[in-house]
Amino acid sequence: MRHNLSVLALVAAQAAGIAGPALAAPAGEFVVAVHQEPQDLAAQGAYKEINAPGLRNVLETLIATDPVSGEYVPILATAWERVDEKTVRLTLREGVQFHDGTEMTAEAAARAISFIWSPDSAFTIQEYAGPGVMSAKAIGPLEIEVTSTEPDPMLEFRLTLTGISSAKQIEESPASHFSHPIGTGPYVFDEWVRGQYWTASANPDWWGLSAEDAYGETTRQFETLRFVFRPEGSARNAMVRTGEAHLATNPSPEDCDAAEGNDGYSCVTGPSDAYLYGRLDQSLHAHPALEDMRVRKAIFHALDYEGSADLIGLASVPQGQLGTPDMLGFDEDLSQYDYDPALSRQLLEEARADGVDVDGLVVEVVGRNTTPRVGSVTEVIGFFLEQVGINTEINVQLPDVFNPRVRIKGYAEEAPRAMMQVHVKQNASGEFGTNLLGNYACPDIDDPSGASRSSVHCNPEFDAKLAKALTLAGDDRDAALKELVGFLHGQYPIIPLALLDKGYLIRDTFDYTFGVDHRFLAVNVTPAEDS
Repeated sequence: MRHNLSVLALVAAQAAGIAGPALAAPAGEFVVAVHQEPQDLAAQGAYKEINAPGLRNVLETLIATDPVSGEYVPILATAWERVDEKTVRLTLREGVQFHDGTEMTAEAAARAISFIWSPDSAFTIQEYAGPGVMSAKAIGPLEIEVTSTEPDPMLEFRLTLTGISSAKQIEESPASHFSHPIGTGPYVFDEWVRGQYWTASANPDWWGLSAEDAYGETTRQFETLRFVFRPEGSARNAMVRTGEAHLATNPSPEDCDAAEGNDGYSCVTGPSDAYLYGRLDQSLHAHPALEDMRVRKAIFHALDYEGSADLIGLASVPQGQLGTPDMLGFDEDLSQYDYDPALSRQLLEEARADGVDVDGLVVEVVGRNTTPRVGSVTEVIGFFLEQVGINTEINVQLPDVFNPRVRIKGYAEEAPRAMMQVHVKQNASGEFGTNLLGNYACPDIDDPSGASRSSVHCNPEFDAKLAKALTLAGDDRDAALKELVGFLHGQYPIIPLALLDKGYLIRDTFDYTFGVDHRFLAVNVTPAEDS
């Protein structure tokens, strides 16, 4: 099994201004077998590699997280500074063109940022929104200010999520940007054949071909990229094994073991910022039985977390929270919930004796079919719940069925209901703030576009403390978030099922560099040294 490869030497050379070899002409097609078709290809989707695989090859951000160092690095912005607790000022790169031939001016970049983060746009990126509303304005030909209506120490992070797309397209044809992205990246969108693939071609005018501070490998590009949709792991693996694809996402541990004994391809793995959770209805439109703490507690203690992590593979058991010890707000005093079926049965008996309708409760354990191994995981969860006396229904659904159901509007349409959503989510922020806002803040039935549109938790005291915590920085923010994480541990709203590593099958003719966010960038694919 190969390990994630470093680009430190390349970064160092670029920083020193050392020129690389003469540019090679683009050659050939690089094929990636991905586990999910994009939900859309809108610029706002640049934040979600899981649901928009490969989009960042077309759409770039102002700044990004380096895959090796984890530090913020310049992309379309060359410099940035804090003006105050609500404002970041950025200097933009000169001479950058969108793929439609228009210039990336300060006005264009500001238009893109404000469009993406406007609550009126109601994009899913709102799940990463801060305590205020983000917007941007031009203050010079190549200078912008990005502001929040509330103090926000995470503005720079949110800019790493924000794809910058053509202002002309936003103004003249906003509907088309959902299926025809126009960015500034090293590849230009070609076509999206629904249910099959999407493609992009090398951009001969990409700014990175001549910039000394460009990211990734700039001396060689593929002529085209092709992202082929294959939800079945066996199909993705077969494509790499036979040479039909050069890279495949989300192999299982068994797939990686099999790669050890095969010539021509290998498995590369690394840590990720993704986690698997079971989000349990408990308020607003939930079944009344789930409002009882004892019933929720019984569900949490009915599950074998070690066994589930082994089943998922490339996974570890969380420490009772949706994050890792390096994250701001992590509570080291917490531990994962014990697997204690006897306790679960006792709690259910106590609730039943007090008149709670335990026997009328049917928990729907539901997942999206593009989540790796979701069928096995939902079945196992259902098995453990049935063992302690909780009736279950298992559903694995297509994204266009699953996605609307996990938003607050879907809750209201099905009320009352008892659902545990088994779902994978990323948290690239390095802290718990966005995690808590998107997962635990009380949703507003009259605002289905808000940051907490998928939350199933509602506690006014928690919301007030979270609103204050999100305006803090440094040690004060850490302490406030830690207090909230500890509070949630005893409320049993979301089950932290597993922290996920990720892997790829890759042809031995290539090396591939990736970070914990696992965003696929073709400029981080290079010829293998021994090929």
